[in-house]
Amino acid sequence: MTESLSTLLYLAASICFILALKGLSSPTSARSGNLFGMAGMVIAVGTTLLTPDITGYMLIVIAVAIGGIFGGI
Repeated sequence: MTESLSTLLYLAASICFILALKGLSSPTSARSGNLFGMAGMVIAVGTTLLTPDITGYMLIVIAVAIGGIFGGI
């Protein structure tokens, strides 16, 4: 993945996070705000995992598993 593509994807993720905060400010738009937040996090984590600087995935997998367990509960 090129540096400019990863920068563009991180920008898209940050826009999703801003839209998530805007959506979570009202009970009527909270569902869409939550979806924007999830989309932003998927983009950010996916971009990080595809970065060539990442050599060891074990700690990332453990952190995602722990977060998934707590999120599921």
